[in-house]
This record gives sequence, structure tokens and C-alpha cells, in this order.
Amino acid sequence: MNNKFISLALVALLICSSLAQQTNPNHQLEALTAYNQWKNNNLRIYINDAEKQYRQSVFLENFQKIKEHNANQANTYQQGLNQFSDMTQEEFVQKILMSNSQADSSQSLSAPQSSSNNQNLTATASPIAASVDWRTKGAVTPVKNQGNCGSCWAFSSTGAMESFNFIKNKVLSSFSEQQLVDCAIQQNGYYSHGCNGGSYYQALLYASKVGMKTESQYPYTAIWGTCQVSGTNNGYKPVAFGSVGQNTLALQTALNAAPVSIAMDATNLYLYTSGVYNNCNPSSINLNHAVLAVGYDSQGNWIVKNSWGASWGQQGYFLLAPNNTCGILDNPQQITA
Repeated sequence: MNNKFISLALVALLICSSLAQQTNPNHQLEALTAYNQWKNNNLRIYINDAEKQYRQSVFLENFQKIKEHNANQANTYQQGLNQFSDMTQEEFVQKILMSNSQADSSQSLSAPQSSSNNQNLTATASPIAASVDWRTKGAVTPVKNQGNCGSCWAFSSTGAMESFNFIKNKVLSSFSEQQLVDCAIQQNGYYSHGCNGGSYYQALLYASKVGMKTESQYPYTAIWGTCQVSGTNNGYKPVAFGSVGQNTLALQTALNAAPVSIAMDATNLYLYTSGVYNNCNPSSINLNHAVLAVGYDSQGNWIVKNSWGASWGQQGYFLLAPNNTCGILDNPQQITA
């Protein structure tokens, strides 16, 4: 057994020992039963006993956290089991979200740069609806799953293009995230890094020049591969896009016209299942995840489409508390033509 798995086994024993001191036998039995059912449902296969023991211990710790969180009536959202339940928060941040180096304010996610396509969008005096939900208008494709690839920026971008294409042309097509992962990269002149994070502004800039293949033409693999696209006439092209004003009215106004790509701090989001999410520290926001705002409800909560599969959250969506919760107003980007 190598040192890595010896360390994992020791960590697992420490976690299990701690949990055993905190819970009675009935609680332990409940947690182990939940783990076995979850493992079978999620088809988990581990490479050896040390890894299996470690993942079980992480699951049991998360299970306890979920119970404690849901028992606190002050919380506005619920947690539950999902595909991330045998991952520590640190592993989730490292494997699924974008790292600090890929999520800095100057280069990643939206990263506005000078371009004939780019516009600065401001709120108008036009009346806005009390609530908006583009799903009810058939303008949003089914929720997708980025897998263990830091490609949220690509899913946010295709989501925006899919919805705007429907609004403008009345055709709901699913565009290729894999094309963006493979092709809209630094080697081709765009500031994105495949499965290691990227910029939805840069993705839109690439699409405006090259055009987008559909999902069926260029399927998703969750692996950063070699670009399979050439030329500049490959399908749908956004004509104009820009940064939305960094305030609630501006984003609500924009959402009356079309869904909006947004960046947020998703560090604590992984166990979310329902309710209104608000678990971010406003003094230390790290924009490490890109998603798609598809509307807002009558209470001002943002309706957000994620890219972690339809079994996560509320059928792949979540509600985010009003205003600039988790940095949602810091870098919104919208297609306008």
C-alpha cells in the first residue's frame, strides 16, 4: 500500500472516530444505510480498500453536516445527498470549480476586452416584469452535466447562445460545449483553458468569429481534447454581447430580454438541494463558477441554471438570494443580437 492510501486510511479512521463520538448507534446505522444505498445508486467503484474506507468516511461526515444544517431553522435552503457526497469541500473546489488563478477578476469568466462585438449594457426606464422565468417560454435547453471538468464557463456560454437563438430565431438548438473546451483556448488566441477554467466572454467572442456546432455534431466528453473545427462558418454566431450593469435593476432589466451568463462564488453550493441559497461570505467572494441566470421570482430571488446534471439541486437549478449574493452582479454578460 503506497503512502497516499496509508494517509487516506489514517484520515478515514480519524473521521470515523470523531463521528462515533458524536452520534449514537442508531444514527450510525442510519448513516451507513444511507451510504450503501447512495453508493449503489451512484455506481461508485473504488480502486482499493483504503480508498473505499476514506470515501465512506467522507460521506459519513457530509451526512452528519447535512443533518445538522437541515435541523437549523435559520437556514434558508436545504442540503442533501448528490454526486458530490463522498468528496470533501476542498476536493469539490479543486475538481469542479475554477481555481483562484483561473477565476481572478481581470482574466477569467467574463473578462471583457475591447471588441466590436462588446457593449456596455445599462438599465433602461422601461417597466420590468414582477417575475421572469425563461423556462416557461421554452427558451432554455435541458440541464447538462459538466462532469469532472472545470468547463462551467462553456456551459454558461452555450446556455446563453441557446436561449438567445430561440428568442431571436424560434429554434431551440443545443450547442457544443466541447467545441469551446477544445477550441476557445489560449493557443488559439482566447483566454480560456479547457477543463481548467475559462471565460464566457471569450467563449462568446470565439463563437462570434467561428460559429457553433451543435451538441450532436461535436459531443461532450468532459476531457480537454484537440480542436476538431476549422474555418469560420460553423453555425450559429452571436452578433453582439456585453457587460450588464452591476446592480439589481440592470440585471432584472437584462433578464426581461434574455438569460444572462453570470459568475458566482460556489464554494459552499455543492450539497444544495432546495430553497434559497445565500451561503457566501460577502467579504471574501471568489468568483469560481459560471452559471446561467434564467429569471427572477416575485421575491427577487435569482433563478439559476447550473451544469451539474438534472439530479442536482432543483432539477439542476437553484434559487439565489436577491441583490449581489455570492457576487452574482460582479460580472454578468448578455447576448443582445
